[in-house]
Amino acid sequence: MSASTGGRPRLISAWGLDLRPVRAALVGGVAFSTFRAALQWVAPVPLKIIFDSVFANHPLPAALAWLPADHTERLYLLVGAMLAVAVLLGLTAYGANALLAGAGQRVVFDLRTLLFRHLTGQSIGFHQRRRQGDLLARLGGDVQAMQNVVVNVVPVVVENTLTVAGMLVIMFVLQWQFCLLALSILPVLGLVMRHYTGAIKSAQRTARRNEGLATSSAQQTLASLPVVQAYGTEDSEVGRYAQLSATALGANRHSVLLQSRFTPLVTLLMTTSTAVVMLVGGLQVLHGHLTSGDLLLFSAYFGAMYTPARQLAKLAGTIGVGQASAERVTELLATHEEVPQAARPAHPRRTAGRITFDRVHFAHPGGDPVLCDIDLEIGAGRHQALVGATGAGKSTLLRMVPRFLDPTTGAVYLDGVDLRALDLGWLRQQVALVPQEMALLRPTVWENVVYGSSGRARADAMAAARAVGVYDVLADLREGFDTEVGEGGSRLSGGQRQCVAVARAMARDARVLLLDEPTTGLDAATQSVVVDALDRLSDGRTTIIVSHALSAVHSADRITVLSSGSMIEHGTHHELLRAGAAYHGLYTAGAPRRQEPLPIPHDFATPVGNPVPAAR
Repeated sequence: MSASTGGRPRLISAWGLDLRPVRAALVGGVAFSTFRAALQWVAPVPLKIIFDSVFANHPLPAALAWLPADHTERLYLLVGAMLAVAVLLGLTAYGANALLAGAGQRVVFDLRTLLFRHLTGQSIGFHQRRRQGDLLARLGGDVQAMQNVVVNVVPVVVENTLTVAGMLVIMFVLQWQFCLLALSILPVLGLVMRHYTGAIKSAQRTARRNEGLATSSAQQTLASLPVVQAYGTEDSEVGRYAQLSATALGANRHSVLLQSRFTPLVTLLMTTSTAVVMLVGGLQVLHGHLTSGDLLLFSAYFGAMYTPARQLAKLAGTIGVGQASAERVTELLATHEEVPQAARPAHPRRTAGRITFDRVHFAHPGGDPVLCDIDLEIGAGRHQALVGATGAGKSTLLRMVPRFLDPTTGAVYLDGVDLRALDLGWLRQQVALVPQEMALLRPTVWENVVYGSSGRARADAMAAARAVGVYDVLADLREGFDTEVGEGGSRLSGGQRQCVAVARAMARDARVLLLDEPTTGLDAATQSVVVDALDRLSDGRTTIIVSHALSAVHSADRITVLSSGSMIEHGTHHELLRAGAAYHGLYTAGAPRRQEPLPIPHDFATPVGNPVPAAR
């Protein structure tokens, strides 16, 4: 199970888990297991002596001539030795299990952390293609299944491997003919175990895959519950979840049936083998070729030798689940879609914030081009707007600045340095992002404001909110900056979440500011607050804003119009209006128009205390 790579002990070299923190526990656990195995080698000996030299008056072996001559005293001493061995077996079992299971739990903890780190390091495209629920199932259920194997199976295997190795040697020395007779059942037992363990593993592989799909279905449904309830599709979603769960249930039931047949079949084979040995041995005793004590001793060793088979048969289901889960975890860890880093990435001391897109092309693998030949220079501290129809490539271009995406061809530069030559962590520290829907990851408002910034105190959050002009909005919440935001910010309105997002960007104090539809969906009053806050935030920073609301971009230093991934216009607001081309059309189409008042139906009941304002 362990391997050494380059002189460094690892659990599995492909995973890169370092065993050095648990080396002492592993060594101690193996030591206890070895001592326990040695005790089991000698545990049946007192019973043999009792039968041969106490009950049957056979002479003692020369090595045991020191035992008392009186049979009663000898019986007391041998029974005491049996009790002492039993106590030591219990103590060593406790020590071995505690150390090995503890080490296994620590290794699985490291594996879970490694897997989570691996997932957070993958590209945005990786997570867009994967089902989030399935990833969570692998991080949770699959790793837990592996932990069950490591904690419950590994100590058993370690101890019994040592025990069987020693007992085979002893049995061969005592009666090699009996030893060969006892081992004759092993080929059949091996074939049976191979067949059933393989079938159980296959069933569990199917079960784990469908459990992951069911978890993904549940996660998607719960995340979109307002839409599900609004369209009345609860029964449909429950049926879809039940169908996936039923497939997993069927595979699990098949695994249980296999387990139910496997365990008694193994027991039957071992009982048959034991009966054959007892028959042959009994005939040897009757003919005086073997003492009853010898037969008893050999039977004890024979039974102990098959103990691992019995235990593994009982644990076959657990092992099958663990193997299927290990395959899923290994497959995930073998997937590498991290954003590539330079061998020696640059760490500039400071940045001015000049951004250059040089002949940038981008297309998803196997897809149509999204961006075509983008040449764009954004001076340090300047404000650049990107506008155009949905699907024009605006957000794709924006995502290249923090390297969520890399150009297929061409390059993006920061202060004349290719982004791919910069340290990724350093680069992203220079960028603050205010998206349309800001994810809130911490319990309270103030913790979300300082998320990812150098400041970590509540006062830092309040200072950032004051600096950007949203302090009053956040302070007026039910519990002010200590307000619990709920899952993903569900307890805050869209405007309140955007105020948190703007304050977070201010707390980060980055040189480059990216605004992706920051005012979409906000009412007029909240939009006014957010726009004023964004003006303060962007002051002195290189700012790129993507927006369909042209009123939010007309003050930008430069506006670029994109269409089908290409730049078709570039200039100031007034220059583009005078040109009378694409930007003029977008601006005109988005201008507010006078509307006639809508008639109010006679049967429309107006709630008391909440009058409908007169239409204008």
